[in-house]
Amino acid sequence: MDKQEYTLEQTAVHTLRVLAGEAISNANSGHTGIALGAAPAMYSIYNNLKFDPRDGAWFNRDRFVMSAGHGSALLYATLKCMGVPHIDLRTFRKFGSEMTGHPEVCDKLCVDCSTGPLGQGIATAVGIALAEKKLANKYNVKGDETPIIDHYTFCLVGDGCLMEGASYEACSLAGLWKLNKLIVVYDANEVTLDGKRGNSDIEDVTVRFIAQGWNVTNVKNGGDEYTISTRIRSAMKSKEKPTLIITHTNIGHGSKHQGSHKAHGSVLSIGELSEMRKQWGIVSDTFEIDDDIKAHFAELEKKKIAKHRKWKKAFKQYATDHPKLHAELLEFIKKPYKNLTCKAGGKKASGRDSGYDMLNQLAGQQPRIFGGSADVASTTKTYVTDAKGELTYFTAGNPKGDNIAYGVREFAMAAISNGLALHGFQPYCSTFLAFSDYCKPAMRMTALMNLPVTYIFTHDGLGNPPDGPTHQATEHIAALRLVPNMAVYRPADDVECAAVFEYVFEQQKPACILLSRGDLASPSGANKKNKQPRAVLLSSGSEVNLCVRAQTLLGALGVFVNVVSVPCLEQLDPKTLDRNVPHIAVELGNGTPWWALFGKLGLHGGVISFDKFGACGKDADVMEHLGFTPEKIADRVLEIIKK
Repeated sequence: MDKQEYTLEQTAVHTLRVLAGEAISNANSGHTGIALGAAPAMYSIYNNLKFDPRDGAWFNRDRFVMSAGHGSALLYATLKCMGVPHIDLRTFRKFGSEMTGHPEVCDKLCVDCSTGPLGQGIATAVGIALAEKKLANKYNVKGDETPIIDHYTFCLVGDGCLMEGASYEACSLAGLWKLNKLIVVYDANEVTLDGKRGNSDIEDVTVRFIAQGWNVTNVKNGGDEYTISTRIRSAMKSKEKPTLIITHTNIGHGSKHQGSHKAHGSVLSIGELSEMRKQWGIVSDTFEIDDDIKAHFAELEKKKIAKHRKWKKAFKQYATDHPKLHAELLEFIKKPYKNLTCKAGGKKASGRDSGYDMLNQLAGQQPRIFGGSADVASTTKTYVTDAKGELTYFTAGNPKGDNIAYGVREFAMAAISNGLALHGFQPYCSTFLAFSDYCKPAMRMTALMNLPVTYIFTHDGLGNPPDGPTHQATEHIAALRLVPNMAVYRPADDVECAAVFEYVFEQQKPACILLSRGDLASPSGANKKNKQPRAVLLSSGSEVNLCVRAQTLLGALGVFVNVVSVPCLEQLDPKTLDRNVPHIAVELGNGTPWWALFGKLGLHGGVISFDKFGACGKDADVMEHLGFTPEKIADRVLEIIKK
C-alpha cells in the first residue's frame, strides 16, 4: 500500500507500532504482541489524555496506568511521540536506563504508576480515581468557571489483568463508588502467554462488568482508532458509572505470528520492522518519525500544554477567590514534612486500642491521612471519627466520608491504597496480621514505588489463640521484614505506640505497624540497666513484657540480664550493643530475621522463637505449649548462657 491510502491518524498508529517494535528489537527483549495489537487503543487514549509532556507532575493531569505492564515499549513510544523529553528508545531494557522492561513511576518520563504484576494496575487505577473523586468533592466550588480538580484516570488492561482476582475486587468497588471518571480500555485479543484465552477462561467480560455497575461498550474492530476515540469521549460524559471499552484486537498485528500466542514475547528483526515501515508507508529511518507525523503529534502536544496553562490561570484565580481552600490544596500537592505529635496516656491497653488513639490524633493534624480496613475495622480499631465521635464512610453519595469500607478484599485494599498514595494521600489500611499474605503482592509494589502507605496489622504473634492456627501469625512478621524498603514496627506499649505512629506518618515512607489484640503492660523493666549483665534480651511488641518478667525471675537467681525493646529491627543502633555479652532475641514467631541480624552485627547468643503452626485453646494454654511463658523463657536463657 502507498502511504496516501492511510489517514494521518492511522499512520501515527503505525508509527507507534514500529517504534515500539524497534525498541524491543534493539534490546532483543520485550513484548511485541501487545505493542502491535494495542497501538490504536494507546493512540486513542493519549489523543484524549489531558497531560503536559513537559511537566509530569502537573496535579490536575489525567492519569494513565499501563496495567498490562509488559506493553511498556508501546507506552514509551507513545510518550516519545507526544513530546516527552528524555525518552530514548535505544536504551529500552538496558542497564541504567529509565526505559525499564515494565513501567516504573517517574514524573520526568510522565509515567504515573509502576506496573507489571497483572491485575494490580487496574486496582491501583481505582485508587487514583477514588482520590480524584474525594478531592474534587472537597476543593471544587460550585459556580466556578473551571473546576480546580477535574481529571480522568485511564487504564489499559489485557486478558491476563482481568483474570487476576485483584481486578474483580477493585472493579466491584469502582462500580459501588460510581467512579465515573475511571475509563478502562481492554485489549481483548483472546490470547494469553500459553495459548488461546478459551483454554483457561470462559467468562463473559461484558456481563461481568455490567453486573459490577459499569458502562460497557464493545469496539469490534480494535484497529479502528477513530471509533475507540469516539467511545472514550462518550465515556468522559458518564455521570454515574466507570466505563470499560472492549477493543477486539489482533495480537502481533502485521507480524508473522499475528493472532498467535507466539507473538506475545516475540522479537522482530530490524529487517521485518523495515518491511513494516514500507508496508505502512513510513519513509523515515529506524527510530525516526516522518515529518508530517511529527507535526501531527506536535499539534497535539501544543493543545495539551495549552490546557495546563489554562489550569494554572484558573488556579491563580482560585487562590484569590478561595484563599483558605487554595492554601489547603497547595499543602496537599506539595506534601510538606510535618511535625506530628502523638500523646500517650501511659496506660495499660491493647496495641489496637492504642493504635486507634494515635490514628485519630494524627488524622486531625494531617488531612492527607485516609484509609480503612478489609471489613474488620471494629476489631482492628482502624477508623477515624469526627469531632462529634461519629464514624462516616466514603460512599458514592457521601464522598466526604472519612473512612473506606473495603469489604473482604485485602488485595484490592492494598493496591487501591497505592493509587491513593500516588495521588497525594497518605493512606493506611488494615486487617489481621495472619491475612497480610493477601496484601503482599501490592505491598511489594508499595515498597518498590516508595509510597507512604501504612499497613496496620493487628492480632500479631498468636493473635487470638481460640481462633486456632489459621488466624495465628507464625511466619508473617519474618516475611514482612524481608520486603526491601518496608519498615516493620512492633510497639511494646502505649508510649512506644505513640512514638511509632508519630514517626511513621512523619517519614511518609512504606511501613507496617503490628499491634496486639491483648493488653500491653508498660515494660518498665526494659529501662532498668544492669552495669554488668550476663546477657541482653532483645524483643519487640508483647514479647518485651514477657522478657521483663523473665528478667525478674532470673534476677532472683542472681543472673542479671538487661532487656532492650527493638520496635524496628532495621533501625536498631549497633552502637548500643556490647558484643562481649550474649544477646538473646525473643520472637513469638519465626526468628530468621533475628539470626540474620546477629550475623550482620557479629553478635553471639541465640534466638528463642518457633517455626511451626500454633494451636487452638486458651491464651495461657497455647503459650505454655509453645514455650512462651516467663518461666520457660528464663530456662532457655540459662541454657544459652551456659553454652
